[in-house]
Amino acid sequence: MRPATRAAITAVSVVVIVALALGARTLTAFGVFTDVTPGFSGTCRAIEGVRGAEDIVIDKTLGIALISASDRRAFLNGKPSAQDGLYVLKLSRPSQPTKISGTPSDFHPHGISLVRASDGTLTLFAINHRSDGTSSIASFDVVTKNGEISLHEIGNVEGGELVSPNAIAAVDRVRFYVSNDHANKTGLGRTLDDWLILPRANVLYFGGAVFRVVADRLNAPAGVVLSPDGRFLYVSEAFNRRLDTYARHDFSGALDSLGTLAVPSNLDNLRFDDKGRLWVGSHPKMFAMGAFFADPSKPAPSEVFRVDLSDGMPRAATLIYSDLGQGIGGASVAAVLGQRLLIGSPLDAKILDCTMASE
Repeated sequence: MRPATRAAITAVSVVVIVALALGARTLTAFGVFTDVTPGFSGTCRAIEGVRGAEDIVIDKTLGIALISASDRRAFLNGKPSAQDGLYVLKLSRPSQPTKISGTPSDFHPHGISLVRASDGTLTLFAINHRSDGTSSIASFDVVTKNGEISLHEIGNVEGGELVSPNAIAAVDRVRFYVSNDHANKTGLGRTLDDWLILPRANVLYFGGAVFRVVADRLNAPAGVVLSPDGRFLYVSEAFNRRLDTYARHDFSGALDSLGTLAVPSNLDNLRFDDKGRLWVGSHPKMFAMGAFFADPSKPAPSEVFRVDLSDGMPRAATLIYSDLGQGIGGASVAAVLGQRLLIGSPLDAKILDCTMASE
């Protein structure tokens, strides 16, 4: 065999092997090899009346859940829904979520975060995707009067660093962390990031004046949350299928990477419950999510994990809820208070209100 021919065969073989390896990595990341077995120890009921409940936060003091809802199919088709907005669900009795007034007219929320100050002041942060394609971070005072909830806007932060904001974690009434699930500004670049699982996204910190990148080389960071004591920041990477832990420097907002925990699903929003346990909503099959987006009659599977922590470090993830989409399609958040579990989805037309069996 001629040297040139041998070299050509070797080069082609290398290309084929690399392509197969990349293909296998992508298929694994997208959940092609993931088996979903339905199971849940408890009961659930569907609460209709809210479409695209991508994120949910619970305030124990008021006994309410605040819900971020956007009809993503309508928004991406250039016809944003007038029903997009923030909703409140009173936990003391079965009820329909009620849309809250006080948000801007062009308001299509994504991730939200709630922080209560020592004086009892309650502040809600929300990522807003405007219809012109730009994004900002809106903040609101949460006001209770005669048992009713209203919002008073107190701030709106924007900047070129907010390329594709997804999730937000408030530190106080001013400071927060926010994840860009993509840092690439072009459609082609974002597609390559997803299909090749390229770690080019980031987490930003806003300390009151400017945005600053505090964590980078991430892939689709879809959830961020602070530990209850504020010492740690947790970040979920959807396509890397892992949970990252960072130690925080409170004065500067800087982060030190401490390690990761692999979880076999496309992780989304992160929430702590009233017992200090960490929960994550997820959708284990991304191709099924694409099919669900195209056809609402084909819901994608959902999973909810509880993450066990030791000295702030995630040690294991326990699957608590799983279904093939019949209960709720493509879960993105699991908000827990006691034995109450609320599950939201960016594409379904309901939330799931569950009661877990006692441990």
